[in-house]
Amino acid sequence: MNLQASGPADCVEARWQRLPTTWRLMHERGGSPVLSRGVLALIDAAAAEPSLRRLYPFTSHFTLWFSARTSHPFEVAAPAVEPLRDGRFRVLSPTHKRVIGEADTARAAVALVVAGLAEAPGPAA
Repeated sequence: MNLQASGPADCVEARWQRLPTTWRLMHERGGSPVLSRGVLALIDAAAAEPSLRRLYPFTSHFTLWFSARTSHPFEVAAPAVEPLRDGRFRVLSPTHKRVIGEADTARAAVALVVAGLAEAPGPAA
């Protein structure tokens, strides 16, 4: 299936469906079990948020990002969130230069991401 031909909304939805599978495989193959489990928890929590579900999720270095574009170059449209080795989570500004806050659960971290949105983002293009 050509995701781009289906339109941006279908591409975003396909990405939300595929991303947890990718991270489950990474978790099963070893790597960093605490961090990969944290990324999975973040993806699950973020997927339940309508304002984030409209954006294209992507990961880099165990950090979950949200883009207003479905292809490179990504346009970061929300704060980023990453798991910490102690099981907590850190929320970072979209530029990744400032810590917005830390949370004990993925759900609480995602709530900080949503609170950090300048306005309700439109769907990814």
